[in-house]
Amino acid sequence: MMTMATETSRRPIPAGEIRRGWPALLFSTLGAGVGFSSLGYILGTLVVPLQDEFGWGRGQINLASLVSSLGLAFALPFVGRLLDRFGVKRVTLVSVPLLVITLTMLGLYTSSLAVFLMFYAFAGILGAGTSAVTYSKAIVEKFDTRRGIALGIMAAGLGCAGLLLPPLMGIVIANAGWRGAYLTMAALAALPFVLVFFARLGSPSAAATEPAAAEIHKPAHIRHAMRRREFWILCASFFLLGWALLTMVPHFVPLLIDSGVDPVQAALLSSLIGVGTVIARPVIGWLFDRFYATYVAVPMFIAAAIGCLLLLWGGPALAPLTALLIGIGFGAEIDLMSYLSSRYFSRQAFASLYSFVYSLFMVGSALGPVVAGFFFDAQGSYSSPLVIAASMMAVAAVLLLTLPKFTTAQS
Repeated sequence: MMTMATETSRRPIPAGEIRRGWPALLFSTLGAGVGFSSLGYILGTLVVPLQDEFGWGRGQINLASLVSSLGLAFALPFVGRLLDRFGVKRVTLVSVPLLVITLTMLGLYTSSLAVFLMFYAFAGILGAGTSAVTYSKAIVEKFDTRRGIALGIMAAGLGCAGLLLPPLMGIVIANAGWRGAYLTMAALAALPFVLVFFARLGSPSAAATEPAAAEIHKPAHIRHAMRRREFWILCASFFLLGWALLTMVPHFVPLLIDSGVDPVQAALLSSLIGVGTVIARPVIGWLFDRFYATYVAVPMFIAAAIGCLLLLWGGPALAPLTALLIGIGFGAEIDLMSYLSSRYFSRQAFASLYSFVYSLFMVGSALGPVVAGFFFDAQGSYSSPLVIAASMMAVAAVLLLTLPKFTTAQS
């Protein structure tokens, strides 16, 4: 059997999967953008209004990201089992309304910091079925030869939401206040509930009884899969990458301002991270379908690590390059995490196993910015966080290169 180290571009890849699977692709792309991840995109626009009304500190408000991420990490393994047992459609029909209710409660009943953080924790737990794990499951069941580009498009939808939702919420806040922003987000979060009926999602039993050729080599039992080194390498690698790549995203603007950059210019430079991410994700996914995915992504992680060191040594002059490199690395990270999980885990156990990888990624991404903030408070600079992030990316790249080669249905 040929491995994916052989360039799949030597044989034509049929476009039929895209024609047949576009309803599921549309559902997944939109759903991922307005699901749980939307809370992270809009929190920055809400910090000042919440601070003005309640007098909370910015650190206190940003605890919402930590508690929601930890709530998601706690709930995802359970949701993964439900996805594999009952399918994406049933989980969506329950999880989307729960997230909508939570966002509505945030808008109507937030009255204290404790209540605010409690609602965010509930959003992570009850909205876990609206995370990227659910929508990746929908893609994996519909796509094989075009799986990379499909996952890339879905991930690009996440990036587009990150670019579009903050200015939209800014307009809503200016006209209806911060409570109106949460109610607007609740309305947007309800959209996948409608689209799921047109997504043509199959049943989990059908996916389990009709495995592709490559599926027969993957352990279908979760306990067997969790004993394999592939599972633990993926968990460790993406915990490190989540910590490293997310460390500097919320600190990028403060770092530039501390270096003497104008706040407006610093915000514009920070937007290059999002631009790099949106552009990189579908392109990287396209490459995954044609070349061995790990060899495509690892150089991008190394480049992002170098970008962190360039920012440390070169200062603001190299900030545009650093922002693009971090954005591209972040784009490769999300694509690779879902793509490799789908290649090493069987379809009938994909969500259960991928949910553990994604949970550790979320824990890393939640801890990285917090630890970086403590380092800055103690040392007055971001030197240590930048070195730690670069080192973590290098270690993760080495770990990923130790993975055994995988095969696909057409190998």
